[in-house]
Amino acid sequence: MSRSHHHSPFLLLTIFAYLSTRCTVHGELANGGHQDLPALLSFKAYNPNATALGTWAGPNPCSGTWLGVRCSRGRVVGVFLDGASLAGAVAPLLRLGQIRALAVRNNSLTGDLPPLDNATASPWLRHLLVSHNQLTGSLNISLGALLTLRAEHNGFRGGLDALRAPSLRSFNVSGNKLAGEISGDLSRFPSSSFAGNLALCGTPLPKCVRAYNALGSADSSSNATATNIAAESPSTASANNVSSVSASSSSNNGGFSKISVTALMATGIGNAVLITFSLAISVAMFVYVRRKLRSAKGASDAAALGFEDQEHKRATNGDDKCHQKSGGLVCFDGGEELRLESLLKASAEVLGKGVSGSTYKAVLEDGIVVAVKRLSALQFPASRSKAFDRHMRLVGRLRHRHVVSLRGYCNSNGERLLVYDFLPNGSLQSLLQATGCGARSLDWAARKAILLGVAQGLNYIHTFPARPGLVHANVKPSNILLDERGGACVSECGLMRHATNIQRSIVSQSSRCPPDLFLERATTTTTAASSGGWHGYAAPELAPGGRATQESDVYSFGMVLLEVVTDRKGAPDGEEGGDVGEQTIGMVKIGMMCTAEVPEERPTMAQVLAMMSELM
Repeated sequence: MSRSHHHSPFLLLTIFAYLSTRCTVHGELANGGHQDLPALLSFKAYNPNATALGTWAGPNPCSGTWLGVRCSRGRVVGVFLDGASLAGAVAPLLRLGQIRALAVRNNSLTGDLPPLDNATASPWLRHLLVSHNQLTGSLNISLGALLTLRAEHNGFRGGLDALRAPSLRSFNVSGNKLAGEISGDLSRFPSSSFAGNLALCGTPLPKCVRAYNALGSADSSSNATATNIAAESPSTASANNVSSVSASSSSNNGGFSKISVTALMATGIGNAVLITFSLAISVAMFVYVRRKLRSAKGASDAAALGFEDQEHKRATNGDDKCHQKSGGLVCFDGGEELRLESLLKASAEVLGKGVSGSTYKAVLEDGIVVAVKRLSALQFPASRSKAFDRHMRLVGRLRHRHVVSLRGYCNSNGERLLVYDFLPNGSLQSLLQATGCGARSLDWAARKAILLGVAQGLNYIHTFPARPGLVHANVKPSNILLDERGGACVSECGLMRHATNIQRSIVSQSSRCPPDLFLERATTTTTAASSGGWHGYAAPELAPGGRATQESDVYSFGMVLLEVVTDRKGAPDGEEGGDVGEQTIGMVKIGMMCTAEVPEERPTMAQVLAMMSELM
């Protein structure tokens, strides 16, 4: 009893010290410390000298000064640190209680990806992008809200059985060390999502070969035979063997004696005739199929380019009155009344000048207002006249509410004029750069409408029935015009593909990076526009000698999207809350997908349009 009383003060002192320490630690968080601060500082501890994390200071990560951190209602909901030269583990960031988007691609992160489910990670996690790192372990993920998982080019091992994300829309685990059979839910993704995992099999990859089943059955049959043989007595077995050998010998000798030489020769001749007949049928089928393919190709070419023959017939038969009466001016739907003489006499106002030429506002004698583009002879030489004519006749057929209509063009005596509809509200570039009290306010609804209109216009261009497919090749704010209602219209489709002397020097990756997406007040929102005009929106593959593609159009659209989304001039205060914040994160995500470095990883404009429609 005395011994118990002797130790009581020491025990009480220990308990008091423990409770004091615990209350001190948790008291700091409860008395003003941010709930997400420990996880962020734990991740920063791996990279104390990282430039990208230099702004991670202070008690509140939602203050607006933490680079790459996005908050909503006082909690961290997004961390975007692509290409930030970071090392260490990614696990601390996955402990953020309400994170919805985590993008840490193209770093040097190591360690295992911890198991992720609604109990161990944020149940609102929708986008997880960890590709191009050095992560290992297995993909043990069970999140119902996950929409995007990009984990390509890491060192993940094991199978995909523990990956359960029924809502996945974008998925890629290529370039890892995964093994086993692809489950039924993941088999809906293309084979490129699993490429580079040599031990993976099943749809959409080649079917799994279960060699162990055949081996197992063979082993069992051989074991059964061995058992049966072992069960016999030695004398019985030897007798059976001798009798079977002798019987087989006699039967074989008797069989061969009954087959005559004539029968053997007849069999050989019959086989030769059968083989020759089969070869003849195969050759005939090959020739027939090849002729069919050639005729089908010729028919499709004629269908795709038939409009050229129609235009030629119209010109030769005198049906194209515009062409005959206006000195080389070719007119399209809606421009039948245009005359070259009237254009040359019209009062003109300079709207803008660029490397491709000058644009004028022309008021014709009958009061019609059009926009006339006079192309530079240096950039568009006469040596490419036929290709230019073919392209203009194709562009003249484009009719869409979000594409500026080409009403006519002139290609005569070294003079090249393009006649477009005149849109009175200027370009998106002038709207973004406008300052002062008279500048038009660009609220979130207007920005969404403009971006959606541009996406619809580009999708129409990309899906227009032409061989080869149409490419815009010069998507930038100055080529996005605004109509009377403020709707966006894409102009100058494919024009730059026929320019010869444009110096397509692409700026460095650092200067092509999107603007500062995550600061409260972005100071570099016009980085892309000011870093070389069109070059600031050009895809990296358009190095000297590169040719514009629909994938490069998607990249340029992504750059425009990021610039419009991050522009805050004229936006009302408090616009960041609620659904607007959610939509902003979604738009930034789409822009990041469009500006992927590898062209094959970018979505098509149809996919971009579908994703944007979901946000709206």
